[in-house]
Amino acid sequence: MKILLSDTFYKLLDEPARYLVLCGGRGSGKSEFCARKLFYRCIKEGNHRFLVLRKVRKTCRQSVLEVMKRLLIENDIKYAHNKTDGIMSFGSNELLFDGLDEPEKIKSIKGLTGVWIEEATEFREDEFVEVDLVLREPGPNYLQLMLSFNPDEARAPWLKRRFFDSIDPRAHVHSSTVEDNPIASIRADYLADLDLLTDETKKKIYRYGMWAVQKGQIYDWDVVPHPGMDYPFDEIFYGGDYGFSVNPASVTRIYRRADEFWVEEVVYQKGLINLELGHQMRAGGVNEVDPIYFDSAEPKSNEEISRMGFNVIPAEKGPDSVVAGVDFVKSKKVHIIAGSENIIREVGRYCWQLDKDGNEIPKPVKFDDHSMDGIRYGIATHCKRAPEGIAIFSSEAVY
Repeated sequence: MKILLSDTFYKLLDEPARYLVLCGGRGSGKSEFCARKLFYRCIKEGNHRFLVLRKVRKTCRQSVLEVMKRLLIENDIKYAHNKTDGIMSFGSNELLFDGLDEPEKIKSIKGLTGVWIEEATEFREDEFVEVDLVLREPGPNYLQLMLSFNPDEARAPWLKRRFFDSIDPRAHVHSSTVEDNPIASIRADYLADLDLLTDETKKKIYRYGMWAVQKGQIYDWDVVPHPGMDYPFDEIFYGGDYGFSVNPASVTRIYRRADEFWVEEVVYQKGLINLELGHQMRAGGVNEVDPIYFDSAEPKSNEEISRMGFNVIPAEKGPDSVVAGVDFVKSKKVHIIAGSENIIREVGRYCWQLDKDGNEIPKPVKFDDHSMDGIRYGIATHCKRAPEGIAIFSSEAVY
């Protein structure tokens, strides 16, 4: 069995506490550890049926599933993957990758031997309790619920209250930072990003893995169900942001009706070369007619995506273009379509910089803002390009 772990995580491999609470900064390796612990227990004990959860099923299958696949391939272990049901099986073990899209379905799952809740700050306390109740059937090995998350108190104050402000004798609480990541190249990549942070709150949360409350949130967008295809939009366009190893590429579908906008996550994934990003865009329903706005500072990437047949338009940039674009978007009514979990997460963390006295500086903190950038590129640039022939107020509704 080949699994790479740092010393701080190695001692947790055989930790049997009912709740293994893994709180840490960005890039600390806590999620990778959880995947490795599931793999370790499957190989060592066998006959496991683990449930891996994120708030939305799609995001779980995009992120955690790929980590497990890589572990199995590295160890030359054959596996079967039922994409429809989100079940991976190898040997006598099953891993179920799911979300709370259908809460009643989760309640009906039988025979679980463990649960991992990834990005636990996405969950409400009552949702956590419901998942906890599912893990009750006795078996030959210990039953454990693992939680991994960044210590953002504004998003999930119940986590801090339950596991940090008081002592639960059934819980083992572990804190980590990027220094605990066992892979030197990944540590260096994340540190290069994290050490640029000037916002003290974000630095506490993501660099040092300390509990803090975000201040100066920029947007106040609500989350709504998809209006449905019978709702007459004036047009559809897209905003995107490139990424690769540390930062994800993101593509957001933007619906407009008059001066009101709805945003929906299409792609949000690390490690995509431009060819793969184009395939993901096409699979997500991006067609070759609707404009998609990417950063004008990425001409090579824009050209590569254009050559795949997409209508790529460089976003407007210039002096103070970020603040001007943010102000423009803030002047519009914007809704997030339910299920767009990375947009929901980012908007809750997208904040103005603060000075030493805690006063807002009109400049966004440049961190974890990939969807935010793409949405700004899309709305702000698209709505200023009417003279170049792009329909801003179309006479034909889009269904």
